[in-house]
Order: sequence, then structure tokens, then C-alpha cells
Amino acid sequence: MHNRHFSLLRKYLPTDFLCEPFFFFLLFFAFGGYAALNAQSTPAVLIKVEAGAKERLNTPVSTSLKNVPLQLADYHLQLVETTDGNETAVASQLEPGYNPQLHWVLNGSTPAGSSRTFELKFIVPETTQSHRVRADDSGEGVALKVNDQEVVTYHYGLTPVPEGVADRYRRGGYIHPLKAPNGGTLTRIQPPDHYHHYGVWNPWTKTEFEGKELDFWNLYKGQGTVRVKDVPVVTEGDVYGSITAIHEHVVVDTLNSANYKVALNEVWNLRAWNMSSESTNSENFIVDFSSTLNPATDQPFTIKEYRYQGFGFRANEQWNDESATLFTSQGYNKSDGNGTRARWCYVHGPTEAGTAGVLFMTSPTNFNYPEQIRIWPVGMNEGQENVFFNFNPAMDRDWTLEPGQQYTLNYRMLTYEGEMDSVTAERHWYDFAHPPKVEVAVWPSLAGKKVLVYTKNGEGYVHENIPYSIAALKKLGEENGFEVVDSEDPALFTEDNLAQFDALVFSNTNNEAFDTDAQKQAFQHYIRSGGGFVGIHSACGSERQWDWFAQMLGGRFHRHPPRQDFEVKVLDKSHPSTHFLPDIWQIVDDECYYMKNLNPANHVLLAADLTTVEDEKRDEYPANYFGDLFPLAWCHEFDGGRQWYTALGHRSEHYSDPQLMQHILGGIRWAIGPN
Repeated sequence: MHNRHFSLLRKYLPTDFLCEPFFFFLLFFAFGGYAALNAQSTPAVLIKVEAGAKERLNTPVSTSLKNVPLQLADYHLQLVETTDGNETAVASQLEPGYNPQLHWVLNGSTPAGSSRTFELKFIVPETTQSHRVRADDSGEGVALKVNDQEVVTYHYGLTPVPEGVADRYRRGGYIHPLKAPNGGTLTRIQPPDHYHHYGVWNPWTKTEFEGKELDFWNLYKGQGTVRVKDVPVVTEGDVYGSITAIHEHVVVDTLNSANYKVALNEVWNLRAWNMSSESTNSENFIVDFSSTLNPATDQPFTIKEYRYQGFGFRANEQWNDESATLFTSQGYNKSDGNGTRARWCYVHGPTEAGTAGVLFMTSPTNFNYPEQIRIWPVGMNEGQENVFFNFNPAMDRDWTLEPGQQYTLNYRMLTYEGEMDSVTAERHWYDFAHPPKVEVAVWPSLAGKKVLVYTKNGEGYVHENIPYSIAALKKLGEENGFEVVDSEDPALFTEDNLAQFDALVFSNTNNEAFDTDAQKQAFQHYIRSGGGFVGIHSACGSERQWDWFAQMLGGRFHRHPPRQDFEVKVLDKSHPSTHFLPDIWQIVDDECYYMKNLNPANHVLLAADLTTVEDEKRDEYPANYFGDLFPLAWCHEFDGGRQWYTALGHRSEHYSDPQLMQHILGGIRWAIGPN
């Protein structure tokens, strides 16, 4: 996918100057605004989120941190997003385990085709604060509450039945109430017309097990029921709260109630997201539901073709043919939608708190997706109290669950105040079914690394900034745990000696950087053996007669207009040397370098905005050949090594600028690479 700024640059650059961009999602650690920590011992992580083909608006996102050494005994995790150079802490929540997952809400609007970059920081633990999503256990059920407002309640205890109703209708393992943001109740249980209806529940109606046909939906038959095994496990946090419960589909012995057999195991996971933060400004509740099924014996369990079974919803008693509105992704409604397939279906109607509703969404990963739906059509139940909805993966075919295998169904319920429309419903479904692409790069700390800072200049101009750049680079080493050796002696360039360094930093070298061909050959061998190279400012003027060096660095110095203030556009916000910068970097009193012999493999990170550069000779070069943008910093891989270069940093004072030094630190980190 193109970075939007790179597309702008590419508009003006010929194809032989720049290659198709490639994205490196790398680490970089930045200080500021957080509790201090030992930067030398922590990894660094950048996380890039791509919107994809459609705009994202307040979208839950998740990513694996399996390859991140989390060090949770010493640190807490803090997700940070930098916008226009300003860091903002983002609420995130870690789901631990063998494959730990990080969850957060991509707040606000993320336009189609754009991306956002986050940094995962390791901070010293502070006083634990109360969670914004809590789980309140009554002893019979667990209510998930966001900022003390009930979102959904899961019942694990056996619910008593109305007087005169058979005990076989008692059951647990269901959702009620499902709440709308205005506090309205959307579900009901045990309606007189169907005592076995329980809010949101997930039994199977027509099944076959060990040669017998069993019904776990219609409890009056006494063939099977669903019971909850043990007390559910709950999770609280700032981003979500969750409930995990084990259900057993039990074969009932009508002659001896103590004699039963578990035919099917099911694990429910409910997750209520915190969508109500100031940054998201969302008016919805989101509850994700998953059901993981596996046969409880060494025999298969077959869900037979039948018109209703699986994930079901019974609406509150106020909803009927006149008061409720139901609409599906395929354009059907309550009168003609029964038996059709649907990606989503919304239904809303009156509640005790005003009009509210729920959008049901199914996942492309589900069996027989998009599932057919069972809805009660107009006139059902004499037109009263007659809103029922069901995603049914086995309406038109059998589904055999083999022993030893697991099968998962995923659904999302989004509740809302007022009414829904099809455009909004489709956007919400797309967020669920096709979440943003998330890429994580984890690079080890720089602790123990060794860097050579090389400053030799041949005959000609020598920058006064060299001692300042050396001191600043040594400070970076002290802060980040890597050793810095500085020298201007080309005699260090032997194959054996260079092998000790993880990267070579040519800081303001100029003209002849080597005295002998043997030194050049040793440098080439280092690069070809996978060595890292960092070039700063006038390094592009080194070895001007050596074409290989220009290709390796990425270009050759040509000239620069007078020193001045100008603007630089950040073309890649996902790189460790640029992710923290504002979109437009205001450069103060520096030189805008113009290069020739640019390597077409350069991945351009920064470009000077030539409309902000005063240059009487622009018509000579670069003229309009590059349009209004000229590359100033880039990275690439050449001849086996990794190279990073920045043209910035002319004055001595620049090396006390935290942004420039963070820029250079990111370049060193990138050049050293993940290994």
C-alpha cells in the first residue's frame, strides 16, 4: 500500500529515481511524559495500523505480541500515538497467554487508505487504578459495566421458572439483559409463548448423537439441556471486560435425572468494549460473542438441518409488527427476510428508556457464512411480542463436528440509541469482519551493541559540528546501552577490526574518507557481510569519485542553497527515525542538500518542501525534475547491508536538538537491524 505522502513525491519523481516503497515496522524508544525506565534493557516496538479500503471510525483493534519480550514483572505497557509531534497515551489492554494479544480502540476517524503508527512503551508500574470496565458478580450472573453503566449480563445460575411451569425449563448460560446506551433493555426471558426463550442464547434444535436424535432447544421435550460448568472466569480492564464460561450440552435421562451424559462441550466468550472514552466519543455499546464447540466423547456430534437453532435473540415484549423495525444486509425486512442469508441485521424498537436497538453481525470465518436467518415474520404470534432473530449455520445443511476438533462461531452485537441505517450498519460490519491490518515490529534493545563513529575528512571543507556530533552520539550510546567508538583514522578499516562493530556511522565525513584501496575493500566487505551504515549530513560528499559508495549511501552531494529555515515533509510515519515527527517538520537554519545519482532503491523518509526554500539556482538544478519535493532522508538495503542517511544536521547546535537526535537514533537502530 502506498504511503499517502510518498504518493505525492512519486507524482513528481521519475521511476528510475525511486522504487516502490516498502514498509519496515521497527522499534524505537522515545522519552518524554512517562515514568523513567531502563531503556538499555527493554525492547522497542512500533505498531502500524492500516485502515484498508474503507474509513474506520472508533474501531476495536487487536494484535499479537507473541514475539515481544514483555518483561511484565518489571514494567507496564503504555501505548502511545504521536500526532503532529505530540504524544498521546492510548488506553490499551493486554490479554495474557501463550499468544498474548494487545487490544485498543482506534479512536476517531481513520480515512480509507491511510495508516496510523503507535509505539508500545515500557513504563515503571504506578499505583493501580480502578478499571473502566468492571465485572459485577451477583452469585447468579455477571454484569459487565462500562463506567458503571450495565452493558450486558451473563447468567450462569439456574433461573427459576414462573409458578406452574415445569422445572425442565430452568436453565443458565444465557445473556439478559442486553442493554442499549440509553439504558433500555433489549432482551427478555421466559415469555409465556415460549418459556424456553432466554434473551440471547445458543442451543441446537435438531442433533444426532450416538444414533439418537436430540433437541437441546425445546426444553419441554426433556431430551437435552444446556448447563453451565463451574463459575465463569471474568476479566476487567480499561479497554474491555470479558466473561468466559463452559457450557455442557447434556443428554437427559427422563427416567433418572441423575443419569446424564455430556454430548457437546461449548466455551462462551463475551467481550464488552469500552467505546465511551472522550477520545472515541462513541454512542454505541459493542459486545463480541464467540462459541467454541467440540464433541465431548469419541463420537461425532451432528447438527442436523433445521429451520431454527444456534445464536438466537428474543426481543423485549414491547416489540411487535407495528413498533419494531428489522432490516438485513440484503435489503430484506420482517415480512420477507425469513430464510434469507445476511451479513448483518439490525432491529430496533421501544424500550423503557426510549427507542433503541441492536445490530447483529456475523463473521466470514463462520460455518456456512453468510448464515441463513430465522426471523418471525409479520403476523407471527398474532402480531404481538413477536420479534425473534436467529443466525442459523445449519438451516440448509448438516454440520458434523468431529471428535478432537474445535469449531468456532463469532458474532458481534452493537447496541445503539435511536435508529440504525444500512450505510452505518455496513460500516460496523466491515470493521468486525475485516478489521484493520496491524503489523508489529519488535527489535531488541541496543544494549551491548557497538558502533564506530567515523569522522575523517579529506582536503576541503570540514564541518565545525563534528565534535558536537560525536558528543551527542556518545550520549545516545549511554542512554541506550550501546558502545560508541569515535575515530578519524582510516587505518581502522580492516576486515578483522570492522567485524566488531554493529554499525558504522559516517558523521560529517567529506571528500576522501579512505587512504588506500585496501581500506575501501575492507569497508565493502563489511557492508557485503550485512553490516549497518548510517550517513549524517556531509557524508554524502565522501568519496565523490567512487560510484559504489554513492550507490551504497543512496546518492551523491551536488550543491545546497544558502543556509535557511525550511519545511520538511515526513513521508513515512511508520519508521523508527520518523514516527515521532510532525507531518511537517520545521527545520531551523540548516542546509537543504541537493543530490545526484540517487539510488532508485531508496525508501524516502523525509523530503524538503522546495516551495519553502529560497534558491536562486533552482532552475539549474533540481529545476522541476523533482516537482516540489526533494529527498532528504532515506533507508535502503544495498549489496548485502542496510543503509540509512539524513541530510540534516549542519550546525553544531543541531546536535542538541532532541528531535534530530531521535531521528539519528532511529536510523542507527534501523541500520543495525533486528539481529
